[in-house]
Amino acid sequence: MLTKSQLFQSITSIGMAIGSIATSLTLVQANPSIPNNVQQSTVVSQLALDNDSKPRRYGRNIALGAKVETVSGAAEIALAEHLTTQNIKFYGAYWCSHCQRQKSYFGAAAAAKLPYVECARDGENSQRELCRTKDIKVFPTWVINGKNVPGAKSLKDLAVLTGYKGSMNFITQP
Repeated sequence: MLTKSQLFQSITSIGMAIGSIATSLTLVQANPSIPNNVQQSTVVSQLALDNDSKPRRYGRNIALGAKVETVSGAAEIALAEHLTTQNIKFYGAYWCSHCQRQKSYFGAAAAAKLPYVECARDGENSQRELCRTKDIKVFPTWVINGKNVPGAKSLKDLAVLTGYKGSMNFITQP
């Protein structure tokens, strides 16, 4: 039989464990502005932009400054160029594993052409203030036709969301 003190300690320990698990889980958000034919549940990383502390991370950490090692095909490069010409922006952070995955879908050559905006305070070419003014709260976030669309997207989803009409013979499929 447990004493009241032992019971209280057990409940406190369980609560702390649940809190730890909750903070390490990946944040999943639904975005009703995404068309029904595009996956609506998206995986994102969240950043507390309201202060100058080290960013909070959800999901697994990645090596800082990890470079894209996947290969781009002609379709990936054409889509990246389309996104740039349509003034679509990809907001992210160098430490965000979901942003790195998003870039890997494009491959190295196409990722270099992406309209990427770095939001991490200590990231290369940081545009943190722009991220704040655009109300970017999760990574990655795509801004398409003035609307924030959070989460890593398949290349097919990005093509549909942005009106891309080129080849969809993408090498990398999530």
